[in-house]
Amino acid sequence: MLPEKYEDSEAPKADAFQALFALIILAVWAADTFWLDLTVYADQAPDLVRNDLFLGLFLEGIYLIWSAHKLIFGIEREEAELVEYGVFRFSRHPMYLGIMTIYLSLAVSSLSLATFLMLVIIFFFYNYLAAYEEKQLTKYFGDKYLDYMKRVRRWI
Repeated sequence: MLPEKYEDSEAPKADAFQALFALIILAVWAADTFWLDLTVYADQAPDLVRNDLFLGLFLEGIYLIWSAHKLIFGIEREEAELVEYGVFRFSRHPMYLGIMTIYLSLAVSSLSLATFLMLVIIFFFYNYLAAYEEKQLTKYFGDKYLDYMKRVRRWI
């Protein structure tokens, strides 16, 4: 069980906003891609290229989320531990990065400018969440987390 002061490391209502943004980006992508066709430029790139990019990005996003989740929640711990291995060697927030990579895969699949615009907005939201969590983690882990921040980038 993690200490209480570590449990509140996530921004208030973060889960609700993540779900809301997921619904919004899916709605924008679906509406623009399948119905409105206002900002879709799929004809600018061959289907094979777009489909390969979509699949590669989508699978990479799933891998990042799965790997990070497994490292954080897959091990029973007596006390909080700073995870600096696995996908956390490359990104301090691989779950968030994985989610954004999946959203990017959708935008690439249809080359929808509206979806790319939503992705930019969502990036700022996740950047806010990451900054909030980093403040909390710095309070909890202190210099160890500050050192980790110097060695590993927030995103890529």
